[in-house]
Amino acid sequence: MLIKWIKCQVNEENKSSFSNAQEGWGELKQVDGFIGQIGGWDKNNPFEAGIISFWRDDRSYQAFMEQQHDEIFEKSNQRNTYSNISVQIFEKMFNISTTDMTDFSKGSLLRVADCFVETNKQLEFKHMQKEVWNKGMMASPGMLAGVFAEKKNGRYLVASLWDNDRSHQWYVDNKLPALIQSSGVKDPAIKATGSLIKVNPKWIVF
Repeated sequence: MLIKWIKCQVNEENKSSFSNAQEGWGELKQVDGFIGQIGGWDKNNPFEAGIISFWRDDRSYQAFMEQQHDEIFEKSNQRNTYSNISVQIFEKMFNISTTDMTDFSKGSLLRVADCFVETNKQLEFKHMQKEVWNKGMMASPGMLAGVFAEKKNGRYLVASLWDNDRSHQWYVDNKLPALIQSSGVKDPAIKATGSLIKVNPKWIVF
């Protein structure tokens, strides 16, 4: 499975236009290989939108980019609604729970960590994700689903879907400190940036 992580910087006066344009991506549901898309505004950065989408494989994603992307993009009138865009493509490695990440039906909060790990720490990082982080997150009430993905250049994506803000805050207060200590994520060889996305139901495409 291919995972596409998009971040857009949007000026205050363009937020409404950007949101309306994002709702125009419903045509994705007709595209072969498309699985689902979810996104919203970052709670800690109200002028940054985060969108994550899931594709069956690289072949279907590349076919979409070559044949259909530009037409849908132009129809949405989204081109002039953002000031900057970042697009990263990751390959799924494993789920963080027994529920597939593409089940968006109940989640209202999306947590995404974008990590860069130096070569000598990559095996340890992946081991810690599976043996420490996954188990800690799965034991947290309200964590509905999650996924761990990677790129070949030492970049990793950890995305989790939560039922509400309260559940996520409980995890931050009661689970996160111990997980950070156990996993060694504060190691200088690991650099991570996080996004906390309030899901906009109108941006979801199944």
